[in-house]
Amino acid sequence: MEVLYDSPPLAISYDPAHEWLYVEWRGSHTAASARSGGEQVLACLRQQPCRKMLNDNTQVTSDWESAARWVGGEYYRQLAELRMHYVAWVCATNWSARKSMEMAMLFITEPTVVLFDDVATAYTWLARQGRY
Repeated sequence: MEVLYDSPPLAISYDPAHEWLYVEWRGSHTAASARSGGEQVLACLRQQPCRKMLNDNTQVTSDWESAARWVGGEYYRQLAELRMHYVAWVCATNWSARKSMEMAMLFITEPTVVLFDDVATAYTWLARQGRY
């Protein structure tokens, strides 16, 4: 994996073997940190274009509900504009963080986003997408 960005609350890597971004969110997030993290993901996607993303929220420990509309609407729309086709979104184990994710899902129209409870299942699903 090629590390594109790494900070305590967010790490973004590119997996050249699978040609996808691996985005790992960590710890407590607010509306502001969700938005700034999303902007960082978009910047990395511009740097390393790809069609798939494994979005790992297993380590998120807080809700970010006030950013759910922006994440589900604006952020995911921008991902689609940058040609992102498939996102495997791994749910947080924290209930309030998971609730924020489910709220964001209400606003997503594209790309294709599927929620998972574990990274292994998300990885397997993502690897199978886009095969022709």
